[in-house]
Amino acid sequence: MSKKNDASSAAELDADGLVVQKYKSIVLLVVPPQDYGEECLRYARSSLYNVHVGTRSVSTQAAELIKGRHQDEFMVDEPLEGVSLERFSGVVFVGGEGAAALVDHPDVLRLAREAASSGKLLAAWGRSVEILARAGVLKGKRVTGASSLRAAVEKAGGKFSTRQVEIDGKLVTGLDDAAGMRFGKALASIVGI
Repeated sequence: MSKKNDASSAAELDADGLVVQKYKSIVLLVVPPQDYGEECLRYARSSLYNVHVGTRSVSTQAAELIKGRHQDEFMVDEPLEGVSLERFSGVVFVGGEGAAALVDHPDVLRLAREAASSGKLLAAWGRSVEILARAGVLKGKRVTGASSLRAAVEKAGGKFSTRQVEIDGKLVTGLDDAAGMRFGKALASIVGI
């Protein structure tokens, strides 16, 4: 092998000797402070990483571990307050029962509006679809989500579907955690250019 090929294939390592990952873009994940949907979140992150798109997580609770519905727990990368979508290729609102705690949060609603107005990826599943309805970004859009949200989606001008995943332009919605793999693939198809 030539020295030129050796140099180009050498990975950049951090101080601990781990390979530094290079991403084409980063997607913002807005995670409820508890009871988030772990399964779909795993598929979403994995699908994005597979197309070299990183994720950065935020929540209203950033000082302690946030806990999913079953067993997952992790520290988010930074607090939600004041985060801008400027450096991100889109935003995903993480579903699960805990999403109810975010539906009226001013920063959450602002991020949904920013994504919609700037033409960036905007995604949600299950209970977090209510965030999109309250943010006023569903007019004329076809969406799916928790069945209990049908009235809220229709009141916001959206067309409610019972499909597992709906894609309407750069808007991706998922019915529930069972939509995980399809939801993740839809995200990757939009931002994994």
